[in-house]
Amino acid sequence: MKKSLIALAVLGACGAAMAQSSVTLYGMADVWVGKQKTEIGGVDTSTSVLQSGGFNTSRLGFKGSEDLGGGLKANFNLEGALSVDNGTAGGFRFDRQSWVGLSGGFGEVQLGKPWTPYDDTRAMANDTFNANFAASWGTWLGYEDNPRNTIRYNSPNFGGFSGAVAYSLGEDRAISATDSSSSLVSFSLNYANGPIVVGFAHQAEKVESAVPVYLDAPNFLSDAGLTGKTTYNLLNGSYDFGFLKLVGGVNQVKISPDGLGDIKANEWNLGVDVPVGAGFDIGVGIARSTRETGGVDFEEATGLSLGAKYTLSKRTFLYGAYQRVKTEDLLLGGEDKSTLFGLGIQHNF
Repeated sequence: MKKSLIALAVLGACGAAMAQSSVTLYGMADVWVGKQKTEIGGVDTSTSVLQSGGFNTSRLGFKGSEDLGGGLKANFNLEGALSVDNGTAGGFRFDRQSWVGLSGGFGEVQLGKPWTPYDDTRAMANDTFNANFAASWGTWLGYEDNPRNTIRYNSPNFGGFSGAVAYSLGEDRAISATDSSSSLVSFSLNYANGPIVVGFAHQAEKVESAVPVYLDAPNFLSDAGLTGKTTYNLLNGSYDFGFLKLVGGVNQVKISPDGLGDIKANEWNLGVDVPVGAGFDIGVGIARSTRETGGVDFEEATGLSLGAKYTLSKRTFLYGAYQRVKTEDLLLGGEDKSTLFGLGIQHNF
């Protein structure tokens, strides 16, 4: 009798422990078919494609939490990109997110490879549904969106206000353990309440090795084998009127190579998302980036995008995509163009 009671007690304790923990498998399968055209140096190229990740990047992930008591939780997230068009990921790895941390009344701490606060603020109010073919993504300079070796803190929400700060250690080694390469600081302050969303974000990326190193996103200094610092300052927001949502933002980029003159970019984007009805939505965006050095404008990129979504269910929708980006050389003349047309489907699970 005592053994039976003990066994039942053990099973009950195990059941309670299991009830306090959760792990979720989730993912997104996104594939599109269409045409990509480029006009570079007077040479036109047109390619018909069937590719993964037209609207959003296809992905597979695991996330979970454990209730530690007293309002404290242990959390983790492992997420990697997939290529639905060929069934591979080039060797699957958790390159989108991989972190573990704690959360409670104080907020949340994440350790590993999370998204930066700057990237989150950009994504929360971007043109054309923040899709991969949005006008802004075609014209704005690249930045590190989810760096490695990162410590991130997310504040609690105070009446719609929230903030985040992240620091990435310079552990990406070029050749040996003595060659430090890059470090990053990013922070944001956002307000989201009802129809209003407003955010400010800053990010600074420092490259300390003149040897080109591997980074997870394009970096002008690292790619050129230069040392220096790149800073980004973003202010964006949106207002949902119900019959349409207006989004827009301004962004300033400053690239400061050591021993050389600064390169600056002044960028803006504007978009409108319109619910037409019966699960059908349309998004339009325009963006422009003007680059200058020594007070002289030398390049300008202009992007235009158009997207349409038709919802089939809570997890599946069809979409159409159009993006056109024109880059002009303001000193020597001439221009390059890229155009994308596509139709796709996305399923979430």
